[in-house]
Amino acid sequence: MLRISQRQDRGFTLVELMIVVAVIGVIASLAIPNYMRFTARTRRSEMLETVSKIKLSFKNVFDNTGTFITVSTAAAGVTSVVNPTSASIPVGQPDTWDTHAPGWGEFQYTPDGPVRMRYTYTIAANGVDMTISVCGSFASLGSNVVSCPQGMTGNYLYTEVFHGSGASDPPIEIPTF
Repeated sequence: MLRISQRQDRGFTLVELMIVVAVIGVIASLAIPNYMRFTARTRRSEMLETVSKIKLSFKNVFDNTGTFITVSTAAAGVTSVVNPTSASIPVGQPDTWDTHAPGWGEFQYTPDGPVRMRYTYTIAANGVDMTISVCGSFASLGSNVVSCPQGMTGNYLYTEVFHGSGASDPPIEIPTF
């Protein structure tokens, strides 16, 4: 009688499993940093939209009054209250914009939904220039080592000088994107 031997498959060998794990590791090492940069850029675009709304709102004030200074804004040379105002929610975590925060009464175009960055402005003594500062914290950029206005710390700082004419100086970003 002829005996036919059948091979019994017992699974993968250790070498095959090690190769699969190595390939997954290489793919992850390439994909995760790109994902982190992508999420940081997404949050940065949220910031650019909000800064654009701040500039539009204050441009309307300037066009109507000839100055950025009103009874509803921060005084000249004084940095506004941070918005969102909640001190219990850290920079980088979503928080709701405070439409009633002191100094933000002229801000007509509130952001849609919660924002992750914190916003301040300072109107120059001449009333026709203002500095908009934004503080953020992105997980992909590491620990919070950048000093921001009003004692905040983050790992991203955006500063832009806006003029009553509607022009802006080139923004300063730390770090740059």
